[in-house]
Amino acid sequence: MPSIKLSRYEAEEGSLPDVCMCCGVEATERKRRRFVSHPLWVYVLMPFGYIPYVIVAAILTEHIRCYTLFCPRHKNYYRSRNLIVWGALVLVLFLIIGGLILAFSLSSHVSESTQELLAGSTCLGSVLLLLLWLISIPISQETAIHPTKATEHHVTLKCVCPAFAEAVQQYRADRKDQSQTDEVRQRSRPRRSPDIRTGDDDRIQPS
Repeated sequence: MPSIKLSRYEAEEGSLPDVCMCCGVEATERKRRRFVSHPLWVYVLMPFGYIPYVIVAAILTEHIRCYTLFCPRHKNYYRSRNLIVWGALVLVLFLIIGGLILAFSLSSHVSESTQELLAGSTCLGSVLLLLLWLISIPISQETAIHPTKATEHHVTLKCVCPAFAEAVQQYRADRKDQSQTDEVRQRSRPRRSPDIRTGDDDRIQPS
């Protein structure tokens, strides 16, 4: 997905065309959001403990405000992606608990070696499922529409649709042309001559 570089004014004040960032059709939902951004490599710390991840993420995190524009079909774009991530966690926990219950219920009907195999497989599977879920978090965030590379004057908006990027370029060109046209009209407007007031010599003197 393409990205586009916006000025801080465009991002924070919403000086953008009414085009959906996700599909390129007319946008009806315009909202300024606050994004939390930090380097992607910070997620590598999650398997080593939640506390180290939180500490490093808090130090490197930056808050970016940016307007988002979506059509009725994609107005719940971020909510849907969050539901997928947290729904996946519920599914993972369900599979882990189900595996533990199954292994415990079969333990009395199988040999000791089979019990050890079931226990080991359940533990290993649980760890792998949790690890896969953790990996899905940065993937979901990195593939979503989000601002990044924020500087004092610019912000890069990533993963927007090509039609939105083109609309922004055309919107800028139209605004520039309109500004130039207004400037030409202002310069070509005729200036009014200063009012000429009648002096004392023009008064009628009594005879």
